[in-house]
Amino acid sequence: MPRKTLCQLYEAGDSPFGNSLPPGRYYAASEINELPRAVRRDDHVITHGYAVGFGQWFFFLALEPAVAFGRAARMSTDCPSYGVYEAAAESLYCGTHRTDERVLLVDFDAGVDRSADEVETLKRFVQGVKEHPWSAHWRPPTGFITDYNRGKPVKSSRRSLPL
Repeated sequence: MPRKTLCQLYEAGDSPFGNSLPPGRYYAASEINELPRAVRRDDHVITHGYAVGFGQWFFFLALEPAVAFGRAARMSTDCPSYGVYEAAAESLYCGTHRTDERVLLVDFDAGVDRSADEVETLKRFVQGVKEHPWSAHWRPPTGFITDYNRGKPVKSSRRSLPL
């Protein structure tokens, strides 16, 4: 029996809390109780990370930028609430539509925003940005960058970048 495609498993545009799904981004966002195992094949990919929801859904591979993004969005007068949850982004090729279809699988029992260590998470985010200021991707801080000399990081043998 052939595997069902995502368009057969989920309703187009379905999203918890009524968050919007712009066309082309995700076919649907769905609430789940347990994240599926990670998969990496040519026709099927499931990646674990974090979903941020506040009127739309956004997926991040790392906790630090997800929390910073959610907190920054909440500071806008256009954002009445937000949530950051453990999630998985699933992409599966659909032969009928001849394209990869994507869904966001969100575990609402695994909320990670507003936690006791949220300030430490935000500090790690800032430190990672300080160490890699020209990168479009967030990378975990090493804690050993002290300065920049002509755009190149200067490493030290002791912890650095205090906030």
